[in-house]
Amino acid sequence: MSHVTSLSSSSSSSSSSSSFQRLLSSLLLLLIITITVQLGGRPNSSNNSFSKVFVDGFSIISSSSSSRRRHTFYSATSTENDRDYNLSSSSSSLPILLGTPATNFDNGKSPFEITTPIYYVNDKPHIGHAYTSTACDVIARFMRLSGREVFFLSGTDEHGQKVEQSAAKQGLDPQVFVDQVSQTFRDLLTLMNISNDEFIRTTSEEHKASVQHLWRVLVEKGYIYKGTYSGWYSVRDECFYNESELVDGKAPTGADVEWVAKEESYFFKLSEFEEPLLKMYSEHPEMVAPKSRLNEVVSFVKGGLKDLSVSRTSFKWGVPVPDDEDHVMYVWIDALTNYISALGYPNNDDNDNDVNGNFAKFWPAGAHIVGKDILRFHAVYWPAVLMAAGLPVPKRIFAHGWWTKDGQKISKSLGNVIDPVELVEKYGVDATRFFLMSEVPFGNDGDYSDSAMIFKCNANLANELGNLFHRVCTLAFKNCNAAIPTPGDLTEEDEEMLATVRGLREKCGGHIANQAIHQYANSMIMAVKDANKYIDVMAPWALKKTDPQRMSTVLYVLMEVLRYVAILYQPLIPDSANKLLDQLSVPKDERTFYHLDTCPLKPGSAINQPVIVLSRFEVPGENKEQEAGSVKQKEQQPKQKQQQPSGPIDINISCLDIRVGVITKAWEHPEAEKLFCEEIHVGDESGPRQIASGLRDHYKVEDLVGQRVLVLCNLKSRKLVGFASHGMVLCASANGKTEFVVPPSAAEIGERINVKGFEGDPASENQVGKKKILESVLPDLKTNQDGVVCYKGIPFMTTAGECVAQNKMPDAEVA
Repeated sequence: MSHVTSLSSSSSSSSSSSSFQRLLSSLLLLLIITITVQLGGRPNSSNNSFSKVFVDGFSIISSSSSSRRRHTFYSATSTENDRDYNLSSSSSSLPILLGTPATNFDNGKSPFEITTPIYYVNDKPHIGHAYTSTACDVIARFMRLSGREVFFLSGTDEHGQKVEQSAAKQGLDPQVFVDQVSQTFRDLLTLMNISNDEFIRTTSEEHKASVQHLWRVLVEKGYIYKGTYSGWYSVRDECFYNESELVDGKAPTGADVEWVAKEESYFFKLSEFEEPLLKMYSEHPEMVAPKSRLNEVVSFVKGGLKDLSVSRTSFKWGVPVPDDEDHVMYVWIDALTNYISALGYPNNDDNDNDVNGNFAKFWPAGAHIVGKDILRFHAVYWPAVLMAAGLPVPKRIFAHGWWTKDGQKISKSLGNVIDPVELVEKYGVDATRFFLMSEVPFGNDGDYSDSAMIFKCNANLANELGNLFHRVCTLAFKNCNAAIPTPGDLTEEDEEMLATVRGLREKCGGHIANQAIHQYANSMIMAVKDANKYIDVMAPWALKKTDPQRMSTVLYVLMEVLRYVAILYQPLIPDSANKLLDQLSVPKDERTFYHLDTCPLKPGSAINQPVIVLSRFEVPGENKEQEAGSVKQKEQQPKQKQQQPSGPIDINISCLDIRVGVITKAWEHPEAEKLFCEEIHVGDESGPRQIASGLRDHYKVEDLVGQRVLVLCNLKSRKLVGFASHGMVLCASANGKTEFVVPPSAAEIGERINVKGFEGDPASENQVGKKKILESVLPDLKTNQDGVVCYKGIPFMTTAGECVAQNKMPDAEVA
């Protein structure tokens, strides 16, 4: 350690001198801490070192140590260019440690290893590989932004009989074959914007040495012996199966099996770990998740464990068994060891200057994320091997489900394999990441369809998040001198909106800590929905003339909310989230979770001309002419006074003036137990309309404000139990249940709905009443099987899309 300065006093120093020195020491310490905080509490990016400040008597001492280096293991054929791969991870530069919420298996502060399985190089990457990698990436990014030190590991599994056979079919040396295929997986990680710290290959010499060391330890401890093996083996699964596990003569996965007759083999004494494993599951049930997977594992172990064949002699492409090179190691023993070989095992020195120190720092792993088909290897074989070697077991093993396509199992024979490269080319990286992580509960099976992808991304990203961002920034750019507005006093509604996002980090952190990635995504979606309700109720566009100071306050609150949202969305949609932060002029070094509460937007800071970051995808079959006609009709629609059509009226849906509205105020009717009284903004310049709705049996009053609805506007005002109601809120009803009919979130307030083939000006209020137009039209208003509101089977449309029953109620009457 080097002394920065010494304030040591001599033995003859007076009391006042000592006091002065202590004061000066304190002031210097305060200065250093202040500088550190202003730098974000992170290592200096130029030299990857971090100053540690101590107070030693009257001396202030500084030491620095190099941050962890990132290494990638490669085979002997890897090139110098390989070593530049994916060095953009943020693990080497950590923000101030906030941590994540503690769980039964993780304290929320310690260094955290998260791993994908290493992917088998027998074929090109598919949607499952992209899914697992993205899930790990979301968790890793979230933890890094929380200040945690993360080691995110991925790689390729390159040994085994299947690889040897695949290489032979192509007339290639196995090493050349795996070099080629491994590159496609590395390319996938780059394509999906995966921030892994390490990419390990099991053909690297470092990995082989680590595996052979573990083998020797198991031999020394008496857990490996030589024998002969007879039984069923699946080359595709690289797995042995008992007779009782076969289904119609095949493996449970559907793979072909072959009989291995009395092949000499080394065995691992798995049978000795039946009770220790069951005890571990009982004492630490959180180790295997979801719970349904734990039950499967426990059931398998309770069924009895047999010693495991861990070597083969019938092929040569594998890690040689030490002192017996006629044998190569069973591929799963080789593959599973990657989780510790990548950390420098067996070196256990806590040395931050070398990759070998990572084993002491990051093991046991915080989470192995795997597909449910390989859970047995990770939750049974791997812990047993580690116990035998005297090593800690992983803290968490999470098994996710499989994807189907359009309700069918994915297979080459059906021609429905989902290529992640094609998805990214069609929809972009962030949309693909968002859909995969938000569409189904993480851990369950999921079904992919193009329509589901388009609907999800259009609704939650383009319509709700992207449209809100663009509206708010455009209003600020045009009305606040192209700068962050200066707020006035905050109202209760403002404080509530800000409180919603201020509690979002902790809420999302809890979901991430438990690998509930879909709940994290849903929390973000709901926060944006709340912000859309807030802007609809506050209507800052209308405040420009009446109360410009209030307009500035509302826009500032919204921009601050969007800053929180964009920072917290970075793990999920990193590129888009950072583009949104660029629009708010948030500095690059103020985008970690530490900065959420410490670096609010600065009023007066310049913002750039807003651009659309998240665009809608075109819905297949969507009629562009209809959309253009709907826009033209909206632009021509009168705001106050309607023109009466001349001549005879063709009675149909076009006679009704149905508009997009938002409830800005609601209360219970004091004299009618079934009625709500509401103020609904439908685009009238005169302000919100008062409307009574008989919905108290179906909704709570606190759920109404901010709710978007469809309002029938050309009805004469009438009194309902003394309350003057001017219009009708459309609802869908079936089987005793009633729910709002709702427009897309991006539809403009005041926009008139359109039904293809029934264009025209609305009738007057008098004509609607006299000609009983409503009574004639209502019988043809229903929802279809998808909950879309239709007139004579044709959907209600806005410029932003279809109108639906709030909870997609099918076959319901609409009135």
